Amino acid sequence: MIDGETGEYRYEDVARAEGVSSTEIKARAKSWLTHYYTQIDSVHTDSTSLKQLNTYHFEWKLISKTIKVDLFFDVTIKTKDNRYKYDFSNFRVGKMTKGDLQAIDLKTYIERFPTDYQILVEEPIDTEMTRAINSLNYFIVNNKLEVEEDDW
Repeated sequence: MIDGETGEYRYEDVARAEGVSSTEIKARAKSWLTHYYTQIDSVHTDSTSLKQLNTYHFEWKLISKTIKVDLFFDVTIKTKDNRYKYDFSNFRVGKMTKGDLQAIDLKTYIERFPTDYQILVEEPIDTEMTRAINSLNYFIVNNKLEVEEDDW
């Protein structure tokens, strides 16, 4: 999703978790982060939130050329009793070099390509972020990863 104010890519919302305390939501969110994403950075926590730098690798096709992309983004989860706010933001494309991220923001990366092809970059990102958010929501409520059924 594109933030209407900044034009940057961002996925954020408040979700309900009835009957789950802020402490338990935080513990489940931390567990989800370590299960869902490959650790490239530790989870940073304070009393009511946690944050982690994550990555998603995908490919897209520009005319006949396949382009590999390493997408980096922050996931922040703030907790209160019975609810939490997730925020997937600060999307960048680049490489991790000697523990240091060398990247440009996603908006700048996408705008380099002809308008007709920009959706080809956006679609896999949107699909993955939607999948991640659904997984997070399921994990917070059920305290386990959702088992995906085989797609025949």
